Amino acid sequence: MRSKWVTIQLGYVLGSSSLLTAIVYFFATNWEKLNRWEKFIPVYLLILGFYGLSVWLSRQAGRQFLSKLSLFASCVSFGVGVGLIGQTYNSHADSYTLFAVWFIPAFLLAVLTKWQPFYILSYILGHLAYGIYFFPRWEGMTESEVVQIAIWLGMVVVNGILYVLTERGMLNSPLLKWTSFQASIGILLVVSNSQAFEHYGVIMNLPLIAALAAAIWYTYRTRNKAYLLFSGLWISITTMSKYIELIVHYHNELFFIVSLLFVILFIGGNVKFMTFIRAWQPATVPSETDERRNETNESDKPESDFTKWVVRVLTVSVVMIGSLLGSLTVIGFVTLVLGFQEPVNVLIGFGLVVVTGMVLAKKVNALVRYTVLISGLLLGAGAAAFSENVPFLLVFLVLAVGAFVYINGIVQRIFFFLAAVLIAAVILFNWLNSGVIVLSVITSILFIIFVCGQLIKNGAVRQPVLYSSYPSFLMTLFILTFITESYWYYLINALFFLVVVLALIVSKVRNVRWIYAWSMGFWAAYLVYKYYDLAWKLLHKSVTFAMIGILILGFTIWYEKRHRSEAVEPADHASYTANRFLIGVLVLLQIAAMSIQIGKSEWLLSHGQLVKLQLEPLDPRSLIQGDYVRLRYKISEPPIFNQKNEALTSKRKISVVLAPNASTGVYEYSRVYSKGESLAPGEVRLNGTRIGYGRIEYGIESFFIPEGTGREYEQNAKFAEVKVSANGDAILEQLLLQPSVVQ
Repeated sequence: MRSKWVTIQLGYVLGSSSLLTAIVYFFATNWEKLNRWEKFIPVYLLILGFYGLSVWLSRQAGRQFLSKLSLFASCVSFGVGVGLIGQTYNSHADSYTLFAVWFIPAFLLAVLTKWQPFYILSYILGHLAYGIYFFPRWEGMTESEVVQIAIWLGMVVVNGILYVLTERGMLNSPLLKWTSFQASIGILLVVSNSQAFEHYGVIMNLPLIAALAAAIWYTYRTRNKAYLLFSGLWISITTMSKYIELIVHYHNELFFIVSLLFVILFIGGNVKFMTFIRAWQPATVPSETDERRNETNESDKPESDFTKWVVRVLTVSVVMIGSLLGSLTVIGFVTLVLGFQEPVNVLIGFGLVVVTGMVLAKKVNALVRYTVLISGLLLGAGAAAFSENVPFLLVFLVLAVGAFVYINGIVQRIFFFLAAVLIAAVILFNWLNSGVIVLSVITSILFIIFVCGQLIKNGAVRQPVLYSSYPSFLMTLFILTFITESYWYYLINALFFLVVVLALIVSKVRNVRWIYAWSMGFWAAYLVYKYYDLAWKLLHKSVTFAMIGILILGFTIWYEKRHRSEAVEPADHASYTANRFLIGVLVLLQIAAMSIQIGKSEWLLSHGQLVKLQLEPLDPRSLIQGDYVRLRYKISEPPIFNQKNEALTSKRKISVVLAPNASTGVYEYSRVYSKGESLAPGEVRLNGTRIGYGRIEYGIESFFIPEGTGREYEQNAKFAEVKVSANGDAILEQLLLQPSVVQ
């Protein structure tokens, strides 16, 4: 039976993800009890072992899914190996190189296997490499505004190409298609912000508008309802962000008077336009699915399904824009134009009158009704929460619940449900003054509502209750896992783990996709969050996830054996047998690349010249490699940049000559290296890259340390010992601590 196979498949996914998480956490601890080779050999075995398992499983009947899962684990192990090499030889801390090297096999495996996890992994790695190369987190932006915009537009082009390739079926990844669509428009919205890009942000509104218009036109032509909805939502977000930009520039009485008139005209115009859309019957262009199903032309209906979606998208967009713009405009009008001394009370009163009136006013145009109603709720409840006026908050809570019961529509009811939850949370916090207790109470209530919601027979009420309560329950429960008190920590984390795993199994077996999607999203967030969780050290988390993974895999294997005759793998899991040889070559190239890098680093450590440099450490954490100190040397800002020599400062790659100080033995900047010149005895050449106008990076700016020891190195490490080869390459060997802390 398919349900048996689904359970088995999910068990292997959860168990494998736990084990891989444990492996990453273990090596990120930089466990000082392991030497270099004791770290490298297990990674080699993991890469080859997972690949060998993948090959063996690919030759077994009904094991194609597990074969691809093992190959994915091999690819992840390669990423761990690349990070481990950087950790061991103190390089590639959160740098683009690590992710770029990892991206290559991930992308090639995506092409060869056509499996979704490889597509997503390569998308993430590619964007990390691109972003970290151009926007290093720790040093800020040094490029001009034009260069920054060009970098962002490069990402737009990449995502646009990905969308076209997936839309035309050249890449088979619906999630990649959705992500690239959102990323393209989102990035254009960022670069059109006149606050972030003062000189050219306004000009970038033109490509943003063009992209939104193209998205609307294309989704209309293709009858793609989901993407039409996304386009409408982006129009709403764009309009709102542009309005906020205008407020920053023109926050005066005249602006808010004009804004109030604009909001009224905006809503009125859209009411007329919506009436026109409902009356207009466009010729229906059948999709491929419709042609295969040979469905009846929808234009024969009084109102086509496509027209309904257009109306829904426009309604949601207009209500979102109108509510937010209206709320901000009323606040500005009350405070600046009318000049009330107690604007909070005015806003509360306005909210009460508007919400009560709009809940009861069924005959008012729906677009006007919901826009004014939501604006009133935002203003009234927001003002009551700001002033900590609990009695009025209780009134707004009753109004939100009443609106949920009295007003029809899934989207409307979801909004009022969530509004009621937020208002209740504010009320409880004012009474209890304890975030932990409030979250615990809200979580319990949401769970009870979700369970009881299953019993509601009226689908119009049951759906919004379930769609609202379950994600909210997961979110509040997830937030509770941040608590660091010992008994609560273990209890909540165990509860969250059990709830998510159980929800994944049940929803997958029963094919409840929306619950499965939310549960899987929170499972992934949980694995990532635990990396930065302060309650345990990474080693403890590694052991815990390893035990969890072993238990899940053990149960899955037992379950599969028991139901072997019933659990049948679906036939749509295509084999990659045809590309098995190319995949094998790719794995060997990964091993070779790691070996070459290790060999080069070991040779430099054995034959390089030892130099001593003065430094200034900081303390961040690498995503893959664990804790490290970020180093800035005295030679990082040599005096050559103060000489205004454009011929030198314009160079990207640069080499300098260092010479030892006669009294301290510390190597200091001497001059810029000229190609072919001979060095004096004791001098060394050091290769670097110019960063910004006045700084050089030498590739020795990261030193990986055991978890939790960063403060010690920050306070006591003043010098670094570096091995430098004859051609100017360098490896950071060790930091020299002050004598008081040397063991």
